[in-house]
Amino acid sequence: MKVYRPNHYNPIGALYYYLVIFLFLTPFYRLLFKIKVKGKENIPKDKKTYIVMPNHISNFDPPLVSVALRIPIAYMAKIELFQVPVLRELIYSLSAFSVNREKVELSTIKFAGEILKKGWHVGMFLEGTRSKISGKLGYPNIGPAYLALKNKVQILPVGITGSYKFFEPLNVIIGKAYTPKEHLEEARWECAEKLSELTGYQLPDK
Repeated sequence: MKVYRPNHYNPIGALYYYLVIFLFLTPFYRLLFKIKVKGKENIPKDKKTYIVMPNHISNFDPPLVSVALRIPIAYMAKIELFQVPVLRELIYSLSAFSVNREKVELSTIKFAGEILKKGWHVGMFLEGTRSKISGKLGYPNIGPAYLALKNKVQILPVGITGSYKFFEPLNVIIGKAYTPKEHLEEARWECAEKLSELTGYQLPDK
């Protein structure tokens, strides 16, 4: 089962995405959390697309990253989230598309590549799921490195630290875009190291 809207990733879809980000999500997040964004100068200025790779601490992470970076990002989201009608529409508003975490389909990988070619960036979390231990990264998923190498694009690491408790500090640290190592297993751990450097979080056990 695949859930996505292939005709969304165009100028009209981008306009809708930005309206949601600027008119609704930015005021909401700025009101409830003390957001600090560091490293904005590391966001590439050219028109090349890339993989946006944050660490994952909460379901609120995707909108937070969009608010912080202000670039068109299409997130990979687990297919189970699309089974709730109201939640599905919210996810669509963030230009997300589904992925089966148990068995990633070739069509999903191909679709992600098509999105990159249309001028959108693809958002993939390092762990593929929320980290269970505070102050420690979860086991790195091979997805970000694989998709970057397959499509010959760079990875933009984005660290998230802090708490989603109301009015508590919440930090977004943007690193420099880089080209992952060609060996996938090395690239997997390179991804984790990049985010460990940004967040100060402990690396997971190998």
